Amino acid sequence: MLRELRAAFGRVKTFFQMKDKLDSILLTGSLLEDFKGYLGCQALSEMIQFYLEEVMPQAENHDPEVKEHVNSLGEKLKTLRLRLRRCHRFLPCENKSKAVEQVKSAFSKLQERGVYKAMSEFDIFINYIETYMTMRMKI
Repeated sequence: MLRELRAAFGRVKTFFQMKDKLDSILLTGSLLEDFKGYLGCQALSEMIQFYLEEVMPQAENHDPEVKEHVNSLGEKLKTLRLRLRRCHRFLPCENKSKAVEQVKSAFSKLQERGVYKAMSEFDIFINYIETYMTMRMKI
């Protein structure tokens, strides 16, 4: 599943990374730490929802050539979310992730540039998902 996400992102990666002119990082190490911590379940769930509901709908509207690929990427992310929900080890908990709130706040402040930043860092998000899943499989 992660391989499919990486392949789908590969189709739009260059487009969004070329448009991302910011030196700052949106998906910081604190988000990865939340993924690794007690609230990893919630952080992952919130980030998937953030990308599906806030980032990707805006990203689809930036260029007709990337719309189809962003849509495909979103469908793969939805499939991953369904698979994670089916597994009792990945069920979301009730607490909110502070790191996700920080990501959302920074994204909002960046306005239109936030879409380019969030999409250009999608590979980082995939890496964080992989870290989370690898850790949970060891439990």
